[in-house]
Amino acid sequence: MEPDEELLGVVVHSGLILVRGSGAVAALRRITAFPDGLSLDATVVALDIHAEAAGRREREATVQRLEDAVARQELEATARQEHWDLLEKEGKAAAERAHQRRRAMIERRSLPRYDEGHALRMAVLTRGGDTDWGETKWLDPYQSTSSSSEDRYRLEASFWTSPLPAAGLLTLACAWPEIGLPETMTDVVLPDLAARAAEAKPLWAGPTAP
Repeated sequence: MEPDEELLGVVVHSGLILVRGSGAVAALRRITAFPDGLSLDATVVALDIHAEAAGRREREATVQRLEDAVARQELEATARQEHWDLLEKEGKAAAERAHQRRRAMIERRSLPRYDEGHALRMAVLTRGGDTDWGETKWLDPYQSTSSSSEDRYRLEASFWTSPLPAAGLLTLACAWPEIGLPETMTDVVLPDLAARAAEAKPLWAGPTAP
């Protein structure tokens, strides 16, 4: 998921350090509000041995994503063949039930483990009650770029979370332990969030739209 590219969102927060280690730091450049969610623009800078670890981790994550994609394609191909075989033997209803079970298994296996996927972990936490934590939703970047040299690494990544957080309270968890950034929770208060998000403007208006 990502923000509507036909809308200009409203910047509701900027310049926030999420977690800092001895040789690495993660921060939010800005939070941009849209009617149906928030765009989080994050940056990570790592130096020296931390930069080496970040570059290595990113390469490993890229390989892992490619392997996961191939494995998923193979599982889906097997599921399709089993569906047709069962359809011939036991009929449509039985084949459909088996297909749904297989689909659920594929979806579960496609969810990333904590040590897989993108190197920077970002999550939004919601409260289940006054004190208890409810859902933890790990986010995938909808766009990212990185650059590295022998002693410096930089990542720029944008994350999308929807819907808008209740009461304008955004609780973030951020981590990259392999480069010295432990999991850290940050509360961000965004006053009048719904009203400000509603101020997002369309790029095109009326008869000028293509």
